[in-house]
Amino acid sequence: MTCWIVIPIKAPKECKTRLRGVLDDESREGLVAAMLADVIAAARAVPGDMRVALLGPARPKLPEDMYLLADPGQGLNAALTSARNAALTAGVSRILFLSADLPHVSADEIMALIDVPTDIIAIAPDGAGTGTNALSLPLPGARNFSPNYGEASLAAHRAETVRLGLKLSLIERPGLAFDVDQPADLAGLMPRQID
Repeated sequence: MTCWIVIPIKAPKECKTRLRGVLDDESREGLVAAMLADVIAAARAVPGDMRVALLGPARPKLPEDMYLLADPGQGLNAALTSARNAALTAGVSRILFLSADLPHVSADEIMALIDVPTDIIAIAPDGAGTGTNALSLPLPGARNFSPNYGEASLAAHRAETVRLGLKLSLIERPGLAFDVDQPADLAGLMPRQID
């Protein structure tokens, strides 16, 4: 089985703007970079035939061997659809969209999203149980799945799974659930992640 682990990113200055009240721009951009590095390291530690790729407008300060998928520039859901289509064309059997703001995620938790039956869509909900922190699609079975990130994305993704007549597995793990969106979330970080 070949799998792409795709990490959507924004331009650094556009990331985590809700934290501007508690972090200056340099600290906020440093936090975003540290979280992204942690997510990439966990994804690269997943065993098997995996390709870790960024999906976004530019390559932040990362190794040159980091694969970058083009962002068509029409928002997150259009970018994810474009990446899904590229994976289909490449003959990939599963694509996993993994949020870049999961500072405690582990390779084992990521593997739980991949190591599911070939006809299952796997979703990792956020800690509130309303958002989607990771979405794992079997291909070609989910070739018509429409990503619907935004408010209440978990319910939207459940509905899309039902629409397509596919099976769903919720993968609930601490490192997949904890994301950093609000100032209160900063308390859950280790000191090195906010320096």
